[in-house]
Amino acid sequence: METDAAERTASVSRWWILFLVHFSVIAFALTLQMIPPLVPQLVARVGLTHAQAGALMGLFTLPGIFLALPGGRVSDVIGPRRVALWSLALISLGTFLMVPLMPFFLYLGRVCSGIGAGVFIVVTPQIIVRRFAGKELGLAMGIFNTAVPIGSIVAFNGLGYLAGRFGILVVITATAGFSLAALTAFFLTYADPPAPAAPEGGAGEARRLGVGIWLVAIVWTLFNMGVLSYFTYSIDHLTEGGLAATSARFLGSLPMMLAIVFSPLTGLILHRTALRWTLPGLGCLVCGASVLLLLRGSEGHPLLWSIVLGLGLSLVPPAVFTIAGEVLPPSRMGVGYGLLNTLFNLGVFFGIPLVGKARDLTLSYGASFSLMAAFLLLGGLLSLISEKLISK
Repeated sequence: METDAAERTASVSRWWILFLVHFSVIAFALTLQMIPPLVPQLVARVGLTHAQAGALMGLFTLPGIFLALPGGRVSDVIGPRRVALWSLALISLGTFLMVPLMPFFLYLGRVCSGIGAGVFIVVTPQIIVRRFAGKELGLAMGIFNTAVPIGSIVAFNGLGYLAGRFGILVVITATAGFSLAALTAFFLTYADPPAPAAPEGGAGEARRLGVGIWLVAIVWTLFNMGVLSYFTYSIDHLTEGGLAATSARFLGSLPMMLAIVFSPLTGLILHRTALRWTLPGLGCLVCGASVLLLLRGSEGHPLLWSIVLGLGLSLVPPAVFTIAGEVLPPSRMGVGYGLLNTLFNLGVFFGIPLVGKARDLTLSYGASFSLMAAFLLLGGLLSLISEKLISK
């Protein structure tokens, strides 16, 4: 049976596998980003504070702090398919649990979805690396990393529209339905190829992965602490500044739109050049500067700086996932990506509520946007010096 599955997978184009993973990550992104367009309604109608709304984003990442690393270890042993199926099932279930719209069920649902997401996002790049190692990996990662921007755009605009017209319950059920569709497609079409040799050892596995994965994981964490905080609160900030809700949602999602266009180009650059650490370094610095300039809201040319933010955004994820795939040995791929996502989840869990708390305490977004920019600028500086640190 396992042999038949492996033969079937081997006969499937690696580009089809990329499409399947891409579709599934869009489902993940929809679930992650369903909260930002709902923040105004969650505050006004459900009665949450801005910090509590931010906690719904943080709770989604909380399980990944504890499960990403062991989940990656399990995927190294039993293969990504079974881990991905269980993860997508939990993402769907958790979203449905939010239907009662009571704080307890909102929190419970986000934790349940986060359990699935915390492991799912570990196995997806592992699948890509297995199929594209030595075969246009940078380009594949560039395409792969358009999935989160696409899902975010649909969330910011489509889910925001649905919430305004039909209510929060429609948003929840639509998001859960998309996750179920991804689960079905994955179940029907994907089987694991033959796995590499299993790693030896256990408790000390992460410590033997090498300094490269630790550095890129820290850069990835700081980057997401900044950009995910911005996307969580950007719509609320722009509407407070006088923009219409439709315009605020458009500007909030514009950087993601541009990332869809330019991320494959970043992947092509990665495929043809050795610019590994330079690209995420420049991307973080550009994003940090853009966030500071976007603090001025409608008075500070938000369209221009949203475009610049999108250009910076497109440089980071393809490079980070390519670097991780290249510095990790095949038998430790799951553990390595587990480490990457453990630090990411830890940073986002504390970072986004901290930014929201700054808004609640100061009654403005000045301190919040300064924190976002600090995360991004620090990540950029670390990335630019990482190549020299590794070579020493």
